[in-house]
Amino acid sequence: MSGRTMRLGLTLPGQGPVSELADQARRAEQLGFDVALLIDHLGFAAPLPPLVAMAAAAPTLRVSNMVLNAAFYRPALLARDLASVDSATGGRLEIGLGAGYVEAEFIAAGLPFPKPSGRIHLLKEHVIQIRSQLSDPTSTPPSIQKSPPIMIGGVGDKMLAMAAHHADIVAVGPMGSEAPMGSEADVAERAAYILNQAGDRADDIELAFSFIQVSLDDPSDLSVLHQVAPNATEADLRNAATLLDGTVSAAVDRVQKLRDEARFSYFTFTKTEATSWDTFEKLISALK
Repeated sequence: MSGRTMRLGLTLPGQGPVSELADQARRAEQLGFDVALLIDHLGFAAPLPPLVAMAAAAPTLRVSNMVLNAAFYRPALLARDLASVDSATGGRLEIGLGAGYVEAEFIAAGLPFPKPSGRIHLLKEHVIQIRSQLSDPTSTPPSIQKSPPIMIGGVGDKMLAMAAHHADIVAVGPMGSEAPMGSEADVAERAAYILNQAGDRADDIELAFSFIQVSLDDPSDLSVLHQVAPNATEADLRNAATLLDGTVSAAVDRVQKLRDEARFSYFTFTKTEATSWDTFEKLISALK
């Protein structure tokens, strides 16, 4: 069991106006969430500017991304923007970074799509330079946090080994874009792998897990999973650890099991129409 205090985050796949994201962040704060996060995909809201409005609407909430596609950015420019967001949010930014995986988005953005090893190398460069730049007291613009926590999301050995050596938070993602999506046993194995790779850093790392499909009110809704794994079978999606359905009580049991058996302490949940705010309120109340 993790000795860390449990933290709960709500991921907002925003496609509407920024004012709507701010309203959702305010609601998340009222329900007891600790963090509100935005994804980074083409076709959705820009991942950084809305965080400022969200933080203004919810003054106790931390803000983050699940996760920024590092290959879309140059590290020095991204570090500058992150420092400005941290300043504008009063030091409530958590940096979320990933390697990117949707080739079509790279093509649409006019960017090369490196091989997985190349994307991991780019991500590592970003983590090192962003941490160095934001912790440098002479760097401008200055951030409020001199070392904002950096979360890396991934699942493969090379990605998680890199994250274990460089990240403050390591988020285990879906098992793959094809199939299978991964069971709870797979997720627990990934957590053990991270901690083993971390060595002396193991106690310094916060382990995070994302329920990217939360269907507590409408168990037939697998829309997010279909987007992530369009070639997966219905059975694979139904057995995916990243799907949270059933009763609130059963959902609480699943979260507690991942906390007790795999040392996860930070859990994020994607907000869709498949789970109402009222149901989220019951879930968060039970977990808190």
